[in-house]
Amino acid sequence: MAEQIMTKRCQLWPLCSCHRQWVHLQDWLGEDGWSFDEIAAVETIVFFMLSCVSAHCPDRKVRASATLQLLNPWWDRQRRGEELTKEFCEARRAQG
Repeated sequence: MAEQIMTKRCQLWPLCSCHRQWVHLQDWLGEDGWSFDEIAAVETIVFFMLSCVSAHCPDRKVRASATLQLLNPWWDRQRRGEELTKEFCEARRAQG
């Protein structure tokens, strides 16, 4: 077990929780009209999932896709550990 923990790539993929979230959220994230409360509820989970997949997924294409998603400026606030505010969401929606 210690060997699995110390490897660079996830040994549980696709049975890990990140993969389950990845598959589940692909459809859900494409929907428009999210409320502030819905975004606030899943934002940190999505950020951690993308970070883990970006660093540890054995599937090169999925790892690259997660890395690309993390380049979106939306996640800069998460990296700084700042709370999500309604003003931030409204400003991002106004930007398109």
